[in-house]
Amino acid sequence: MSDQLRKEKITEAYREAVTDFKTDSGIPVKGLYTQDDLAGIDVHRDIGLPGEYPFTRGHHPKMYRGKLWNIRNITGLSTPKAYNERLRYLIGQGMTAIECELDNPTFYGLEPDQPAADGHLGVCGTCLHSLKDVEEMLEGLPLEALSFSSAPAVPDVSQAYILTAMKHGCDISKLRGLALIPHFYLFNTCVPDQEYITFISSRTSTIFRWSNDFLEYICRNLSKWNGWYSSGYDIREAFCDAVQEIAYSIAIRNETIREMVRRGIDVNVAAQKLMPVLSVSQDFFEEVAKFRAARKIWAETLKRDFGVTDQNALCLRFHANIAGSSFTRQQPLVNLMRGTLGCLAGVLGGAMGIQVPSYDEAWATPSEDAATLAVRTQQIIRYESGVPKVADPMAGSYYVEWLTNEMAQRIEAEVDRIEKMGGWLEAMRTGWVKRELEKSQIALQGKIESGEKPVIGVNRFIIPPEEDFKPKRYAPDVSREVEPYLAEYVEWRDKKRDKEKVKRVLEKLYNTARKTNDDLVPCVFEALKADATFAEVRGVLRMVDGLEYDWAGERKNPF
Repeated sequence: MSDQLRKEKITEAYREAVTDFKTDSGIPVKGLYTQDDLAGIDVHRDIGLPGEYPFTRGHHPKMYRGKLWNIRNITGLSTPKAYNERLRYLIGQGMTAIECELDNPTFYGLEPDQPAADGHLGVCGTCLHSLKDVEEMLEGLPLEALSFSSAPAVPDVSQAYILTAMKHGCDISKLRGLALIPHFYLFNTCVPDQEYITFISSRTSTIFRWSNDFLEYICRNLSKWNGWYSSGYDIREAFCDAVQEIAYSIAIRNETIREMVRRGIDVNVAAQKLMPVLSVSQDFFEEVAKFRAARKIWAETLKRDFGVTDQNALCLRFHANIAGSSFTRQQPLVNLMRGTLGCLAGVLGGAMGIQVPSYDEAWATPSEDAATLAVRTQQIIRYESGVPKVADPMAGSYYVEWLTNEMAQRIEAEVDRIEKMGGWLEAMRTGWVKRELEKSQIALQGKIESGEKPVIGVNRFIIPPEEDFKPKRYAPDVSREVEPYLAEYVEWRDKKRDKEKVKRVLEKLYNTARKTNDDLVPCVFEALKADATFAEVRGVLRMVDGLEYDWAGERKNPF
């Protein structure tokens, strides 16, 4: 580069000004906001105080003076034994909740020794295939002190967690946790085949029924558990915007409440049990305003549309994940700043729990050092920043209050649009959700490729790959961890179980699902205690729906 060109670039950078005048959701913003922009906003009606309806300013009068948010970082590592060691380490470093990430064979209900699982065991998460595995994963952990969540497509891991706690003598009414109930949203996040979406949204799916049965079980038996009924985070990762994220989460909530009320659950109990996981992306003020607007619309629509009266039920409580899609493979150390910015937005938005990805998110399962820094990010904001000392410190900002109100109006309009279609399930069945997500994906990718949306290291301030920092990549030790686990598991499954007992409980589960409307949760508990594997439980329920026993089409029912 010549001296003249270098001088011109420095001058250009010195004179650079903001040129994008819209939020990431496409909301036009002015350069200055004043009191005049708050015309029509009633301070008492629309904003209120923390802990008071409509909860715009937070779920509790004291907010973080009453209780700090949970440090709930996603973790998952190799085998149950290796993961147990990582959990012990992170809990010792200050992590206060377990959010268990699974490998793909576990997530999709595969047996670990079948061809489709080859090369995937312990990659991007831990491998859990039976109650025995879950017991090993949790060995020696203070279950009554921790909060637990996991992200499979069905409740098998959560039910195994409860059985493990019972075995340890825990009072299950004292267990804290989040159970993923994904049936209303999961199959839309990656925009799959519309025929399958139509099947799931028809309410005839046995998996759909099992998930609802488990949510009912939570409502009736687990006073300190909540139903992670929707992941606005996953929907956002499918590249919808912040308005759609909250609107879709509320539309899914409406379907879930209607289902629980149909089952005889009091609407106040059902509403109080529902807790979404939301996303935190990089548009700082929009994310803060989004959370404030979400609480407002959540409360107002529950009161108006469902007659909810309990203040605890009207208050939106949510966990926030910093958007993994905002973390880049290029210049991975820059992700530390992205995580910090997102965590700060989550705190200022009033999240009850926060997950910060590790900086090597786009490379591999986090290394121990990267996972520690993700926890330290939250601890710096907790203990050094001073931010948690005051409830909703963003309140009163002309811009934040205007943006909160604007987002609330847009969210409610989108919810009304979905309800007029017949609700979320109908919006899925007709393909509307799929089309909306596809449009959002194409638009966002186009903005990144054109440079309209700057992404540091990707389309701005690029450095040659050979000069870039390469993080230490974790991979499960195949010979020392995965192969011994697999050999032990297969020997246990094929030679050490009482196969006649397993066959009886699986037949009972199949007949209960096929011939009755009875609750499936007790039958699954019985099957897991009898050493049925997760893949066997799922396979039997797939057969009830007329599907192949094995998702990959590689196995037949062994019984």
